Amino acid sequence: MITNTSQLTRPCLVGFFACGLLAVASVADDWPSLRGPQHDGSAAIDDAELASGPLQLKVVWKHPVGSGYSGVVKSGGLLVSAMADVEADQEYVFAMSTETGETLWKTPTGKVMIGANGSFDGPVATPAADGVRAYHLSPHGILAAYALEDGSVVWQHDLKKEYSAASNIYGFGASPIVHAGMLILPVGSDDSAVMGFDAATGEVKWKAGKDGVAFQSAVPVQVDGKSVVLVAGNTTLFAIDPTEGKVIWSRPHGGASAVLPVPLPGSGMFINDMRDGSTSLDLQTDGATERWSGRNIRNSYCVPVISGGLLCSYSSRFLVAVDPETGDQQWRTRSPSNGFLATVAGRLVVATIDGSLHIGDVSEDGYDEVTKVQVFEKGDDGTDGLMWALPSIAGRSIYLRSLGAIARIDIQPGTRAESVAAEASQVSPGFATFLKTVDASDNKQAVIDSYLKGKSLPLIEGDFVHFILQGDYTDVAVASELFGMRQERVMQRVDGTKLFYFGVRIPDATRLSYVFYADYQPVLDPVSDRHVTSSLVAGEMEPIFRKAKSSLELSWFDKGNVVDEAAIDVDVSSDKLAGSIVETQLQSDELNQTVDLSIYLPPNYSQTEDRYPVVFVHDGKSGMQSGNQVAIIDRLIQSKTVRPAVVVFIDKRFYPMQGAKGYAEFFAKELIPMIDREYRISADRKDRASLSGGFGASLALMATLPVSDQIGAVGCHSLFAFEMMHPMFQQLAQLPNERCRVLVQRSRYEFRNPSENWNMGLQAVNVAKILADGGHDVTTEATATGSDWVSWRTQSPRMWKFLLEQ
Repeated sequence: MITNTSQLTRPCLVGFFACGLLAVASVADDWPSLRGPQHDGSAAIDDAELASGPLQLKVVWKHPVGSGYSGVVKSGGLLVSAMADVEADQEYVFAMSTETGETLWKTPTGKVMIGANGSFDGPVATPAADGVRAYHLSPHGILAAYALEDGSVVWQHDLKKEYSAASNIYGFGASPIVHAGMLILPVGSDDSAVMGFDAATGEVKWKAGKDGVAFQSAVPVQVDGKSVVLVAGNTTLFAIDPTEGKVIWSRPHGGASAVLPVPLPGSGMFINDMRDGSTSLDLQTDGATERWSGRNIRNSYCVPVISGGLLCSYSSRFLVAVDPETGDQQWRTRSPSNGFLATVAGRLVVATIDGSLHIGDVSEDGYDEVTKVQVFEKGDDGTDGLMWALPSIAGRSIYLRSLGAIARIDIQPGTRAESVAAEASQVSPGFATFLKTVDASDNKQAVIDSYLKGKSLPLIEGDFVHFILQGDYTDVAVASELFGMRQERVMQRVDGTKLFYFGVRIPDATRLSYVFYADYQPVLDPVSDRHVTSSLVAGEMEPIFRKAKSSLELSWFDKGNVVDEAAIDVDVSSDKLAGSIVETQLQSDELNQTVDLSIYLPPNYSQTEDRYPVVFVHDGKSGMQSGNQVAIIDRLIQSKTVRPAVVVFIDKRFYPMQGAKGYAEFFAKELIPMIDREYRISADRKDRASLSGGFGASLALMATLPVSDQIGAVGCHSLFAFEMMHPMFQQLAQLPNERCRVLVQRSRYEFRNPSENWNMGLQAVNVAKILADGGHDVTTEATATGSDWVSWRTQSPRMWKFLLEQ
């Protein structure tokens, strides 16, 4: 049997939960660490008034604080969290009054951790508190204890200097817990994954395991009556004796860097240990065996909870419930939108990234919402109300932390439910009239058929684009780079029909891709033949940061005919080209693999002895298949818009989370010599160029800048480069060799996620400046289109003219 245990200083934290987990009293007074007094996200277990019937939520107070991801802990009358004051370049641990939200003290912890690579500014780790002291790990590795009465530093350690602990790209982010008088923290030093400190003095009591860490936290449990602390490092799950620090057993896990073990009934444990899946274990005193594994919970920052006897979590952006014994999915829903979970009196608490709070009942039949309230509005804290911290619950109060504010929301029995903001559909006057006509008709389908007859979809009327799908569906949404990655908009059903729609105002001429999610499955627009394979997203609009298991087909539309007439959209077969294609391979020792090459030879290549310019297209397969680049360059050469050239399409992708080891060497030492040897290529660097888009554009720069004595130009469609790549580009830009001409194009609807603070359009501007500061001749251009080759090919004529200038 598995039970959660936590020896805390307050006598109210004693009691038992019916399912067998050691629990807190009926209404817990405190929330001492990241996942609460039981380390499972549960609160107010025996509060009968909250356990059933209607509830109401009231925002008691809401106060701005500095930015950060740190959650809120409660100890007595204090709330403790951490924040960044960006203007002062200072981070703080601070305490607020639970009654008023007034800041009572704040203690500096070091300089601000500036957000990068998809993060916002500020600390990540959530503090812990034990009634006497608060404990926090700063992003720079300072672990300290603070007196709760005034915030004075009781003791501290510099984990980097003292124990050679290593941070990740977002800084130190592990959250401590207090257990049996011990502060337990994943550290990831050279000789220990986890360390135990005396909570009162900071003395190191033990070190355990070897593994790197990132955003983990320890979970105390009991296995067959024995006290055990479970901690997941970046690759290994450890069971540790909390008194002596002895590793009882360990086992590898799937490699995720933010694994928090979740206790399950019947000696079970859940770990969201893989990017594309998760695992459940049965625990014994001497080890653990797999109970189940699967993909029903995946691609999520959410830490699951047990509610209604089911394991509830977000999977991608959908709320799901699975059987904790088998892992079988019971149901899923897109509402409430993506967020973080807890439970109160057994009922599910959902705090969404968009700043709303929901409470509902979970059963095998689904999620039944009881009450909801919009807590953080867009713009009220400078971060559009985004919420990236787990909810905290103590007594009948829920404490939420947005990226710029903290709020107290009280729960009471009652019937009032406040509304939650949602993005409304925007429709043209003509479409609004159509909807009214349908609503008033006795033959709704006939009105729909008449209105849509002969019209192309999506329906474009003036500045408005209306996405429309008809079918026998229950739930339909539309996803597009228009909204961002991992984003979608719920489509409204016209009552009494099978027609779903979502309208949006787009004043500019543009080209964008989209896909419907009908009952959670991707569906191409059935009335459009404009389809393309995405090179950037897969699955449920997940960015392809690693190699995807399958591709995602998208529909696309062109509003305002933005396409250059030379950038043809109809694929041209090789037998209709004026030029020709040679398929070949290169066995690369640098990459230890065979690389496929498709080489375009211009018209009359075999009838002349001329030497030709050459363009290397990195991630060339995507450029050929989705970008139609062969047909476009052939057309441009035929029309004498550009010079005849040899084009080498390289079938090698770049996945930023997997790196590009060996690619620059492959390009310089193997590919260029092969092309020089086997084809009639001009030796003048002004006649040689590289081209690609997205992450492939980063690959083009990585490969080209070291050999700029041989290649003089680089074309980048929507250059994608997170901040972690900028130091590399700074080094490449400063190499003591020839300077390049570089064209960087970026899109208005660029590859981005507004909820996660990354936008590749802004990064393209930053990298362009890095290159310009290094002396390269950089031109930047902005377009009103989206990301991916179906949009980039609208700018292809301009790009090819730049690369093959007369």
